Formats: sequence, C-alpha cells, structure tokens
Amino acid sequence: MKRFGNSRDNNKYGASKVVFKGITFDSRYERDRYILLLHLQREGKISHLRLQQGFRIIKKVIKLVKKQLKTKVRWDERVVEQEARYHCDFLYKENGKIIVEEFKSKMTAELPDYILRRKLMVNKIYDHNSRQGRTQWVFREVIYERKGKVTITDK
Repeated sequence: MKRFGNSRDNNKYGASKVVFKGITFDSRYERDRYILLLHLQREGKISHLRLQQGFRIIKKVIKLVKKQLKTKVRWDERVVEQEARYHCDFLYKENGKIIVEEFKSKMTAELPDYILRRKLMVNKIYDHNSRQGRTQWVFREVIYERKGKVTITDK
C-alpha cells in the first residue's frame, strides 16, 4: 500500500512524475499540457516553446566589508541574501507576445510560497511591459481542477 507522499514516485501532493520523450514532468496533467502546446506549435498558433525557463525575481544583496591589511584597507563584497529565481513551466510566443505559463493543480495554486512567487513574477512582467519598445509579456496561469476542468487566467 502506497502512503501519501512517501513513495519515490509521488510528490507530497500525490502527483506522480511522468517521463515523456526523455523529459520528466511533475504530473501527467502537466505532460498533457505540454503535448497540447506541441500540437499548437505544429499548427503554427504558437512558436519558440521552452520548458523550465528561469527568471531572477529578487536580486542578490551584497554589502561591502572593510578589511584592514598591514599597509592598506581592502573592501570585500559579502553576500547578505542570495537571489531568488522563478522557473515557469512553459514559455512560448503567441500572437507577438511572450507567454510565461504556470501549470498548477487547484491545491498547489493556493500554497503561500507559490502565491508569493507568482506575485513577484507578475510584478516583474508589469515592470518589463511598462517600458516602451519591448515585446509584451503575459503571465498565464493554467489551473487544473477535477474531472479535466481547466481554468486559464492571463495576468
């Protein structure tokens, strides 16, 4: 009998990892979304599909520390806080816009850690889009609910 979250095949939310064409997905629903996006790319509706694209959402914090040597003073950089990165599930181009897509179950979409990272990423996208002459970016959240129901929200 498998216990919830204790098997190597399952994560703590009950989803089983799935391998498709050598790519490991967190769930079969995420794999199915990837297959749909591949189909849309073949039809020419989207292009430049990528997986797990990383973005820096918080910069590294560095402070200068004074170090006294025998004959002079040297200033060294010390890292106070490491940078925080966000990795989206899918990144692709659709109708001239870059879509940053996150695929989540209803339960994981309500986790505080994800909500905070989503807010930071949406803030970064709004900052990017406010500058003229840049390709517009869209944060797309795809929430899988029970019985195959999917909710798609652009932010």
